[in-house]
Amino acid sequence: MLSKYLIATLVFIGLIFLYLAWEDDPGWSYYLIPCILGAAVIYVFSPQIDWWWYRQKPPDLPPGLRKMLEAKLPFYRRLPEQLGRRFRQRMAMYMQAQEFKAQGMESMPVDLQAIIAATAVQVSFGQEDFLMEPYEHIIVYPHPFPSPQFPDKWHTSEIYDEDGVVLFSAEQLMTSFMEPQKYFNIGLYEYARVFRRCHPEMRWPEWTEEDWAGLEQVSGMKRSYLQKWIGLPELDIGAVAVAHFFVFPERFKAEFPERYDQLIRNFYRTDTAEISVQ
Repeated sequence: MLSKYLIATLVFIGLIFLYLAWEDDPGWSYYLIPCILGAAVIYVFSPQIDWWWYRQKPPDLPPGLRKMLEAKLPFYRRLPEQLGRRFRQRMAMYMQAQEFKAQGMESMPVDLQAIIAATAVQVSFGQEDFLMEPYEHIIVYPHPFPSPQFPDKWHTSEIYDEDGVVLFSAEQLMTSFMEPQKYFNIGLYEYARVFRRCHPEMRWPEWTEEDWAGLEQVSGMKRSYLQKWIGLPELDIGAVAVAHFFVFPERFKAEFPERYDQLIRNFYRTDTAEISVQ
């Protein structure tokens, strides 16, 4: 990170001045002041400095995470080379920009961070602003969990809008990422809800109770299964639809052609329209 290099440089220069003040002339000690103040300012603004640097020179993913994408994410495999590089860079930047917090685990595994980043970037890939602020706090539990919003429900995912928090159960999140056609992808579900909150200006398809039969036809997943898998009785049908839109694009288009076109318009700009989700 650029901020750490800058601070280290100022510390090194400060040590030189300290040595000169000790060995040569105490007057050299006055030059310590700008070094200390400069390091303090850089420390305070380190997130902004580092983010500016990442925007200038976007990092790429390490080979291990790239192999995971190629093996497990069809969306990524369909991207042409230039857009594939953009996807990886956005993933790496997303992992740097978000606050990841593990609950009930010693630490957050990097592959779990990458899965969350890949899911979020997939949803926001057609937008210039792909971070979906202010939802920048991600809490992951090893298993289903209760929460202040749902203290009596052991569930696998939720959003806490007041603090911009997205919560997941690692077990269901990883399983649904690895086998999304078999297990409902709770990552796509929650980030579909986040995306819609971040873009209220967009026109969104309307969904009613009568559409559940069509969504079950698209995915083969019953409504009762989704309620049990997520652990909450009230489902966001629009977010369920978006998750199926990404995972089962051909079936979704056949079942809901007009709403498919509307989602294409919402999720993809002109320069990424070529990839769509097909």
